[in-house]
Amino acid sequence: MRMTPAQSALLNAREKQLLQTRGPYEVKQLATLIRRTRELRDRQRDLAQRQRVAATSQGRSKDSASITRTLRKEQLFSRALEHYEAQLERMNRESSDVMSELALGNNAAASRAGRRATTAAAPGKTRARKPKETARAKSRTGVAVRGQAQAAFR
Repeated sequence: MRMTPAQSALLNAREKQLLQTRGPYEVKQLATLIRRTRELRDRQRDLAQRQRVAATSQGRSKDSASITRTLRKEQLFSRALEHYEAQLERMNRESSDVMSELALGNNAAASRAGRRATTAAAPGKTRARKPKETARAKSRTGVAVRGQAQAAFR
């Protein structure tokens, strides 16, 4: 994010580094940037609120220099947060578009294969199906086969 020298003077080194990171971003990196920027913005909001309350209780003006500085920092973090969230939204939209294109490609191939299968089968002719074995019959068969194999090795 671009900052003027006056804006840069408001921030400490860690905050400058956070706001001056440039893309291209990974999703995980963007999520971290959004979380950290939101925390700093909220901290500045809370500090400005506390400074306003302290100023009114001490009879000072609500527009003192410290409150103005805090509000400017909060605006910087808000702007950066909007930028990072817009980047994440753009990445989400692009990935959704790609996924929908892939899904359309898979559905088209599946529908073509389904059409081939239905035209290949002769109408009117159905195959007789084997009756399905139940789980109980399978387990008995497994025990019997295992017992026979054990008896062969004795």
